[in-house]
Amino acid sequence: MTKKEVKRLLALLKAQAEYPDREIEIDLPEGFKESFEGQKYFRGWINYHETWDVNAADVWVVIPRKVSLTAEWHRELARVIPVITPTGRIVEAVEWDRKSALTK
Repeated sequence: MTKKEVKRLLALLKAQAEYPDREIEIDLPEGFKESFEGQKYFRGWINYHETWDVNAADVWVVIPRKVSLTAEWHRELARVIPVITPTGRIVEAVEWDRKSALTK
């Protein structure tokens, strides 16, 4: 299986755990779930991309996450998205961070 295929199945398993009332049909290869569930850093399907992920070099190996993928994404957005100040002026995120740091 390709990296993309494995990650798609993992995301579907997370969705299945997250939304038990929805019927999410997944055609899994034999032993797929068990190969992840038996690993040291696996912490439940609901925690995929939250407390665990797969190794970039080998998608069959579970690794722990220190920061959730969502938190990582929000931090990246905050770094690059311009900010509208209370006065209505638009400033770059870096400038806003510099000014905010001075007032703390």
